[in-house]
Amino acid sequence: MSRIAHPRIRSLLRIFLRQLWLPIVLFTAFNALCVIVYMKLERLRWQEALFWITHPHAIHINEVHDGTLFFALLVYGAVFAFQIWIAERVLVTIFSRQGVEAWKSMFNDARIQELMDHLIICGYGQVGRTVVDQLQRLGIPFVLIETNEGICQQALKEGILVVQGDAKRHAVLQAAGIERALGICIVIDNDADNLYITVTAKSLNSRLKIITRAGRQRYAQAMMSSGADEVIIPEYEGGLMVGRMVEKYAPIHTKLK
Repeated sequence: MSRIAHPRIRSLLRIFLRQLWLPIVLFTAFNALCVIVYMKLERLRWQEALFWITHPHAIHINEVHDGTLFFALLVYGAVFAFQIWIAERVLVTIFSRQGVEAWKSMFNDARIQELMDHLIICGYGQVGRTVVDQLQRLGIPFVLIETNEGICQQALKEGILVVQGDAKRHAVLQAAGIERALGICIVIDNDADNLYITVTAKSLNSRLKIITRAGRQRYAQAMMSSGADEVIIPEYEGGLMVGRMVEKYAPIHTKLK
């Protein structure tokens, strides 16, 4: 199980405890009271009295006092009521917004653990969204890494496998399956972060194909030296595209002159 999965399990347990602590405490106190009463009525050991609470069929009608029989009926009804109360709290927790999100997160983590030869996308900005759209269209498996909690929750709703956290951290990259991944696409709008992630990713998986984004040429050279296979400078690529369009229409403009 990944290091990221443990906090998710703890979070789910906290959600359940917030809903169940009151019925559990009251049920525990009720059991203690019943044990004391049974011990007083029939001079039982506490182990036997505790057994009678959940196994009323163990009480022999002809061998106990009438008061014990009436008390046993009360106990039986109270235990049944507690069972309904606890079951209702469990169902409310499971189907609450927080519960559903916690289950989705755990299911998301389990699916990531099964991935092999997938791509990791770091950043879900404008460029990252475009990359994700292309991968979804081509049916290529991928995991998104994003720091923003709101964006991660929206990605989960859209069925995107996502890890919330900073891609510069080893644990976050490992949670995304960096050791099993085919490649990583780093498209965060920060050259220093992209360079750091490039170095970190290469150290965790030397076979990894790395495509990264750069805003400046000097960072692009540093990224290539650090192990990046492809470095994309969006502004530069956009300029080349505009240049090709200008070249395409230039002859027409010349003829008009």
